[in-house]
Amino acid sequence: MAETTPDDREHTPEETEPSPEHIMQVATGFWGTKVLGAAVDLELFTVLADGGLRASEIERELGLHPRATRDFLDTLASLGFLERDNGDDPRYRNTPETAAFLNKADPRYIGGAINIFNQQTYDVWGGLEESLRTGEPQGVIDETGEPLWEEMYDDPMELEAFAEGMAGLSKGNFVAFAEQFDFSDYDSMTDVGGALGDLSRIVARRESHLSITTTDLPEVAELARERIHTDGLEDRIDAVSSDYNEEPIPDADLVTASLVLHQENLETKKTLMEKFYDAVNPGGTFVAIDHIIDDERQANTMGLMMSLNMLVYYGDAFDYTGQQFVSWAEDAGFEDVQIQHLKGPASMGIAHKG
Repeated sequence: MAETTPDDREHTPEETEPSPEHIMQVATGFWGTKVLGAAVDLELFTVLADGGLRASEIERELGLHPRATRDFLDTLASLGFLERDNGDDPRYRNTPETAAFLNKADPRYIGGAINIFNQQTYDVWGGLEESLRTGEPQGVIDETGEPLWEEMYDDPMELEAFAEGMAGLSKGNFVAFAEQFDFSDYDSMTDVGGALGDLSRIVARRESHLSITTTDLPEVAELARERIHTDGLEDRIDAVSSDYNEEPIPDADLVTASLVLHQENLETKKTLMEKFYDAVNPGGTFVAIDHIIDDERQANTMGLMMSLNMLVYYGDAFDYTGQQFVSWAEDAGFEDVQIQHLKGPASMGIAHKG
């Protein structure tokens, strides 16, 4: 009888050799990020908005090098960002997703955020190892030491593009909040750090009884006023210029803050919780919308990576768990504090004031 060698025997699932596939997928993940970023920067999806073009036409339209054209377009198709016909000079078209969210002519456009990720965040994350060793931010302006985000306030077009992109990424969360939350017991609402007023506008269309205030820094509040006026909601929503760290928060029955707490350090988080408590009318509620990390810190990968993003941009800012939110809210005086999932990696922390 032939002797069985270790290589000849059947492997049980526990004995199967490990595969490096997942490691390599993550290690090369930035390749796809850069390909998508380049396509947005070149406005490819906007160029294709009228039904698509052949590879040769795209090459001429975008000024691509012949060596690069097919690899670039076929990679986008393979990643699911383009649809493609067969042939030597195939026609490429937008997918329903890229047509909706990456065509600059569509109001749902989120390319501004992708441009920031591609042109700024990518470079800042190159300093992750330094932040891991020192705890110091990498995304700072050399002259002032302020976060790179501050530079956008000097360029109205860049600020608007970024604000539009960030708003686009959050709209799904805002719609989920508007659908899930019961507004029937509230007459007024203040959205703190409301950017372009998207959350306020979404809620206003559904809840006609609410009087709503959205607050942000002056440059952003002005952009919000324009969109509120365009939507014909100026009699329902007041856009107020305000720095929530420096000024009192306008009081209301319901106070909301989306992606606000996560960009602050622990001391400021606790201070803001107290300010939120003061702003909520008796019997009212505070709601924080964030990528709240699960208490076991293992399921919400997006929340964990967003916390690292806060590290490289701000140093001591961080995303937080539901348990942490409950603790801070109760310390501030809130009662009946809960965490409720919204959509994807986003959840809302709900805290009631007696």
